[in-house]
Amino acid sequence: MSTSAKLVLADGTIYAGTTYAATGSVFGQLVFDTTMTGYQHSLTNPANAHTLMVFTFPHIGNVGVNAADAESDTYWPAGVIIREPARVRSNWQSERDLDTELTAAGVVGIAGIDTRALTRHIAGTGQVAAGIFAGDDADAPDADLVAKVRAWSKPATEQLLAEVTTATAYEVAADHPQHTVALIDLGVRRATINQLVERGNTVKVLPASATMADVTAAGVDGVVFSSGPGNPAEATVQIELATALLDAKTPLLGIGLGHQIIARALGYDTVLLDQAQRGPNQPVYDVASGQSLMTTQNHEYAVVAPQGTAAAPNAHYGEVTVSQYSLNDKSVEALRPEALPVVTVQYYPENTAVAVDESHPVFDAFASLMATGN
Repeated sequence: MSTSAKLVLADGTIYAGTTYAATGSVFGQLVFDTTMTGYQHSLTNPANAHTLMVFTFPHIGNVGVNAADAESDTYWPAGVIIREPARVRSNWQSERDLDTELTAAGVVGIAGIDTRALTRHIAGTGQVAAGIFAGDDADAPDADLVAKVRAWSKPATEQLLAEVTTATAYEVAADHPQHTVALIDLGVRRATINQLVERGNTVKVLPASATMADVTAAGVDGVVFSSGPGNPAEATVQIELATALLDAKTPLLGIGLGHQIIARALGYDTVLLDQAQRGPNQPVYDVASGQSLMTTQNHEYAVVAPQGTAAAPNAHYGEVTVSQYSLNDKSVEALRPEALPVVTVQYYPENTAVAVDESHPVFDAFASLMATGN
């Protein structure tokens, strides 16, 4: 039977609700997901580690969960905030109940929250830290709960990457390999690996701590820096690797956090956004084609670079073009160094194609870089 729970924001705002999934106390940054379906993708995305996930769609759990839709083997958010849990799961692919899965994973939840109003509050306030207190933990005085939230601090990027990366290197072979790719696992989604393999790349997945010596020993044609959580400015080990790979003119693909890490290796700064970009339907303008893309994104930091083509801050890398930018806030969505075999994108490129056998500009461009070197 549901008992009381509280969602407490660092600004002192308190929402009362009922328990959902596990009970206890958890803290994190509030992130919202506006998808009507696909909640399992978000919950198993390593980029959401140590967050509190707000689902704006009113019914969550209605299609259950299954192995095929998981982006990893772990439910990463510390907590979830929902309006109303589905009473019955009903989908031909459903294998298990969402609330059972979250409870087993220790994800603390709260239900009965007007999540759309909460999302508007987040949009108006900016990025917000919060805590969920479910069960007996909700009985403490409100002032004490607010103090606990304000005392919480984000985990360091090094800690986040150590949690989400693979412990050991492994290989995913393509049926008819054309290239071999090293993928630096910063919290990779299975969709990224699937897209690479389906396009003829045997993928050697390496831990986030991989060095240039590790990449050289792998004997690969190109390197992918995956998406993941954390502040790119703190990813010093990964920036050092990206710098060495740029110097060696190795074909590179950067996605999400990987895009930001390569940008920092080129000399660009990154900045914490006033409003994080999360969820589907994020409009991106492609400069070369003059067309807009609808993308899926999940990031709170962005690269700072001037629109157009200009010398990289680390000038020995030559000129770099901001080839795509956000139509919401003009932030950088893609970089293309003119003299280097590199492509980077802020969004999830695997979510812009309906099927793996369709033409896909980002992965196809990376394949071309490995094949031709430019």
